[in-house]
Amino acid sequence: MMDTFQQYFVNAFAEEGYLGNPAAVCIVDRWPSDEEMQQIAKENNLSETAFCLCLSDDRLNPRFHIRWFTPGCEVDLCGHATLATSYILFKYFYKEAESLHFQSRSGELNVRRTEDFIILMDFPMYGVEKVTDPDEIEAVNYALKPSFPKEIYRGIDYIAVFKTAEEVKNFRPDYEKIKTIPGDFNLLITAPGNGKYDFVSRCFFPKEAIDEDPVTGSAHCTLGPLWAEILGKTELTACQASTRGGILHLKIREGRVTVGGRAVIAEDGGQGCFSSIAVN
Repeated sequence: MMDTFQQYFVNAFAEEGYLGNPAAVCIVDRWPSDEEMQQIAKENNLSETAFCLCLSDDRLNPRFHIRWFTPGCEVDLCGHATLATSYILFKYFYKEAESLHFQSRSGELNVRRTEDFIILMDFPMYGVEKVTDPDEIEAVNYALKPSFPKEIYRGIDYIAVFKTAEEVKNFRPDYEKIKTIPGDFNLLITAPGNGKYDFVSRCFFPKEAIDEDPVTGSAHCTLGPLWAEILGKTELTACQASTRGGILHLKIREGRVTVGGRAVIAEDGGQGCFSSIAVN
């Protein structure tokens, strides 16, 4: 027996087409197999495909289970695909709801929207520590050559802090070098903003089949608290300075990070804004 479900294409952390981070959103009545979900994500060839299953169809306070797949693997947390999924649910399925609740591999994730449709996601906070071991610093610096940061931190990924936003924007990644970073760590680079934003960043995940992620909500669960401590403030505006670019609104509180942004239906690039998929 074949089941059919709708797949939507959304640009997250964007206010117009061709900006932000594109994600695919699959609203399912039952879970496809893990192999089918991975194959769909591989076929989409986007940094993330989200699969969402309704658990409680309360029109004002619905609950869901959400899972995220890159073209290469399932991941524990994805901000932009959660934003994209929330946008689709608010726009097409739960127009009267003000909040959504997701069960995930990273625990309970609560999402709400403002009157002007900024979507605010309540995410866990990830701490960092400054790297002082010379061998560890050398390994990360090798991945960054010929650029050199002023400081390196380690959290769930390595964070290289540069002096200026221009250094971050002009950085030319060597993905093979980035893959040599020890362990399962990926690489985030960041610097103070230029006045309009509190800080800028770029995020590289070649070990997960994503060379550079256009806008990474989950990375700001680490970047946000780091810059909150550096700048001495709990509300920040961040710019991810990839080619597409995206703006994130952050609020840091005890143990949690609110990551906010807008989303738009992806422009029709031959693929369309949605499609139907059949699975066994």
